Amino acid sequence: MNQFLKKRSVFAIVSLIIGSLVATSVVQAAGKIRLSSRSTNWDMVLIESEAAKKYGIEIELVRVKTGVEVSEALIGGSVDVGSNGDTPVTSLLTRTNDVIVIGTAVSTDGGYAKVIVKKDSAIKTLADLKGKNIATKIGSGSYRALSDYCTWKGTCSLKDFKILNTAPSAILAALEAGSVDAGIWFPPTTSIAIFKGFGRVMMDFKGANIGQAMWLANKNFAEKNSDLVVRFLAATIEAQNILLKDHKRAAELLAKGFKKRGRNLPSEVLMIDIDSFDYTPGVGDQNLKVLNSVFASMSKAGKLKGKKPDFNAMVNRSFMAKAMKLYQSKN
Repeated sequence: MNQFLKKRSVFAIVSLIIGSLVATSVVQAAGKIRLSSRSTNWDMVLIESEAAKKYGIEIELVRVKTGVEVSEALIGGSVDVGSNGDTPVTSLLTRTNDVIVIGTAVSTDGGYAKVIVKKDSAIKTLADLKGKNIATKIGSGSYRALSDYCTWKGTCSLKDFKILNTAPSAILAALEAGSVDAGIWFPPTTSIAIFKGFGRVMMDFKGANIGQAMWLANKNFAEKNSDLVVRFLAATIEAQNILLKDHKRAAELLAKGFKKRGRNLPSEVLMIDIDSFDYTPGVGDQNLKVLNSVFASMSKAGKLKGKKPDFNAMVNRSFMAKAMKLYQSKN
């Protein structure tokens, strides 16, 4: 009988230990969130500032190269959250209900998209580029900024230019080699051309449109892990406020992040045009305005077909509202 009781006691202790370990692993798993990262300013400052630790979460980086990869990862559930520009976000939301907008990573009035030319180029205006080769990524925010600028001013159209669909990483090389007359992209890519001395910013598209990059979440994940999503967004608010209010620290964090990714960019480069973006966090009417505007623009260009989705149902305001309160309680 005593041996039987001893065995039961041992079994009970082992069960308690196993149960404790399982519970611990569940807590740890519950604190982890998978983020698709394209090495943007906002996600690098988020990672390098370690803002996530302040809110008790661990970020697992899933590195991708394109906005399309971000979209597919979110739909498939191989990542939980990510960010993307307004053009790929609009395209994504027209074909799935499985992803929601949970916040704004960055906003711009078009001034972020810059036309860079060789330092000694005779090109002075956009009119000078008509019929000439321009390197940019077709379908990107920079491409749309050019299109919207032409529509806004009424002095040009995309057909006036020889637009070469170019990977962002190849734009500067094409410009420096002289195989294109201009490139259109945004900092820090454009800043590198200035810093290295072979390029200059000919113009930007300030006032042409309202553009955004948005924080997104897999809808099923967000519904089942609302507290985790709120804490993640609180960490993004922390990071975005560094980008807004402390440019020196932001540039240092970005330099650290780029170095880890194999790119040695001095903080001096990253300080150039860092204020071209508005990193004010939030979500709501402005997102809807952008999504509706991009949908109209892309539909007119024949890039999107079919009925406009109910964007209002896809922009979730509740997570950000709770995240703002959490952020304020810790600052």
